[in-house]
Amino acid sequence: MTHVLLVSQKKNNFSELETAFSENNVTTEWTDTAQNALSKLSEENFDLFITHEHLSDMTGRKLIENVLFKNAMMNCVVLSALDHKAFHEAYEGLGVLMQFPLVPGKEQAQNLLDHLNHIARISNRTSKPKGEPI
Repeated sequence: MTHVLLVSQKKNNFSELETAFSENNVTTEWTDTAQNALSKLSEENFDLFITHEHLSDMTGRKLIENVLFKNAMMNCVVLSALDHKAFHEAYEGLGVLMQFPLVPGKEQAQNLLDHLNHIARISNRTSKPKGEPI
């Protein structure tokens, strides 16, 4: 089961996303600050976190940098109003899986789940012992 941490000052921004995740056996937890997110991410096992780019105590980018410093394999998604080019420039090199609108819905949830399933399939193919067909 996939476990996701949602980080935003407004929990209701995630209502459609949480519904879609729940329908697909994805569990979620929510927090409203970067500091709380850092604590939760260090204490619990999450498969990824989704953060708003503007939080009350730090930017989403800074939160991602802090998380990756502790766990370089953590997956993340960012809620952002930036256009595609500006988003790419702002988050380049941080391994952000994707950009969501400020209020993501079922379509974004499905795109993310499809992306995670694709990653899992690739990971399963490449984790076989050498000499076995992929």
